[in-house]
Amino acid sequence: MNTVEEWASCITVEQLDDDPYPIYARMRHEAPVCFVPAVGLWFVTRWADVDFAASNVDLIDSSVTPSPLNRVMGGPSILVLDGEPQKKLRAMLDPSLRPRVVEATSPDLVSPIVERLLDTIADRGEAELMSEYFEPISVLSLGSMLGLAEIDGDTLRRWFHGLAQGAINFEDDPARWEVADATGEEIDRTLMPILERLWKTPDPCTIATMLQHAEGSFDERVAVILPTLKVILLGGMQEPGHAAGTTVAGLLESGHAAAVAADPAGLVRDAIEEGLRWVAPIGTQTRRVKVETELGGVRLPVGANLGALVSSANRDEEVWGPTANAFDLYRPKRNHGAFGFGAHFCSGHHFSRVQMRIAVQQLFERIPGLQSDPERPPRFNGWEFRAPQHLHVQWKA
Repeated sequence: MNTVEEWASCITVEQLDDDPYPIYARMRHEAPVCFVPAVGLWFVTRWADVDFAASNVDLIDSSVTPSPLNRVMGGPSILVLDGEPQKKLRAMLDPSLRPRVVEATSPDLVSPIVERLLDTIADRGEAELMSEYFEPISVLSLGSMLGLAEIDGDTLRRWFHGLAQGAINFEDDPARWEVADATGEEIDRTLMPILERLWKTPDPCTIATMLQHAEGSFDERVAVILPTLKVILLGGMQEPGHAAGTTVAGLLESGHAAAVAADPAGLVRDAIEEGLRWVAPIGTQTRRVKVETELGGVRLPVGANLGALVSSANRDEEVWGPTANAFDLYRPKRNHGAFGFGAHFCSGHHFSRVQMRIAVQQLFERIPGLQSDPERPPRFNGWEFRAPQHLHVQWKA
């Protein structure tokens, strides 16, 4: 190819899903703001530009058009709103997600789930940690926190995967929409009687809290909060479950697993933060240009849709140094962007971190000599949502 633009015009969704990081690296060095026709987005790849795009809502807002998020969530959610509407939704979530509340209540919610799942694998000497451990921990913990403990983990996992098919569908694939639309309709049918019960008889769960803090009739409150509940069902599994799996994969690949095994309580937080930086579980904040703006040396027109790539920002060599692509347990501490930038910084970040901390720490405390299965190494996939598709491990039972 003669130019970066010609090269970018040939990038496929399949290439991005397989491994987007070499693509992002070339863009950071040669075209930090670059249009990718396959997904209809201008990719914003450097840390400073991602931060700017996500933090200056007077110039660049969240109203991407067309947005797969609006369709899959069934209406405007906390992800695509700015200003007062977004602040109102955050205010409905904040009471149940404040750090003191999370630290006081979450360990008693998460630890029994972790212990039960560890009991099922501890004597086997092998496991596939994504489907048998990390994903169930995420969805079951999330279900309990939301007020959906009556819904089984397999259903919650299926909902997550169905919603994800729509949320990443920038190429407008009809097969993906079929799965996502059916999932959204099933969620609506299943949640309605639960919402009615929590409206009439509220308890401290997140859904009841949101209903109480919303405005209007019951139907009006449901219309406001239901799209954001679907966002939580999607992101609430991505960040803790998939990031925890990524963290363990990174520890095994880098050779640092033995250090964490020797001091799980002391090193688990550093391991988790590096895992979140190394492979951001949610890679993109989508944005739309409101006012003609120059970014990364490119003049962006009004209406341009941007993919502010937190996953690329987290490997920007100007910020993280020449070893940015490596998992390094002992990397100097600084804030990463895995939970987003600006006003859309993830409301549930503290709950996610508590889940990851408990899941990873107890795994290393309970399972001695954890190592990758040499016949089935971890395989990552995805660019918007990225995680190990599987994580086969072995140990001496």
